[in-house]
Amino acid sequence: MKRTRVFSLVLCGLVLGAMGSALAFLPREVQAQAAVPPSGTEAAKRGAEILAAGAQAAGGDAVKTIESLQLQASGSANLPTGPLNIVVKVLLAYPDRARVETDYGMGSMTNGFDGKSGWVATPQGNFDVPADMSAESLRGIDLTGALGVYKKSLAGKAEAEFVGEQEVEGKQTVLVEWTGPSGKVKLYFDAQTKLLVAAKYRALTMQGAVEEERRWSDFREVDGVKFPFRWVTYRDGGLYSDLTLNELKLNAKIEASAFDKPQ
Repeated sequence: MKRTRVFSLVLCGLVLGAMGSALAFLPREVQAQAAVPPSGTEAAKRGAEILAAGAQAAGGDAVKTIESLQLQASGSANLPTGPLNIVVKVLLAYPDRARVETDYGMGSMTNGFDGKSGWVATPQGNFDVPADMSAESLRGIDLTGALGVYKKSLAGKAEAEFVGEQEVEGKQTVLVEWTGPSGKVKLYFDAQTKLLVAAKYRALTMQGAVEEERRWSDFREVDGVKFPFRWVTYRDGGLYSDLTLNELKLNAKIEASAFDKPQ
């Protein structure tokens, strides 16, 4: 595979996988954890309650009405090719379509997911993303501001089990294990605000599988929905990206063709 293609797929992982959420580092040492959580039906019931509480805290009925979003973020990314300052524009149409345009200073690229398959368009050409990374894109869509997770919870389509209570960097969180498109994802909800503030899971990248950790912060209300404007991501304990939203539009009109692979 050519170096340009590898570089593009790395960025694809950054924006379609990592844009889903709002990203930050979960400390390696958790200071406190509750007693052994319930199992089976009781754990599933408690998990569903926590997801539902998060969805209500994020906006409830306002979240239900979201069909699409458009955002722009800027910040830095640490890629195998070196550190970069980036500007990212994202279009999402729920439940499963995404388009991301990334300006990385020395050039730009566009990548997307049409609900079935992913693609990348660069000045050097267009190509398909490996099929086994489709679930990564779907998880990224769900975790973008956690709106996909919340929408599934409000529709009764989210599966999660309560794991315990953990203190993370002095903040008490409630931990559930959610069954996402790519497998199990640990979700950390702020015990006070009820909002999803962090996630941890095994991610598939072009360089192999990694432990990815994210945190959401700087929540702001937009059209009745609380959305995180600061996203930080770590991979295998190292800083991967740090992004700040500059603009967010909910239910922006997006043409269906925006998600099609360029010819």
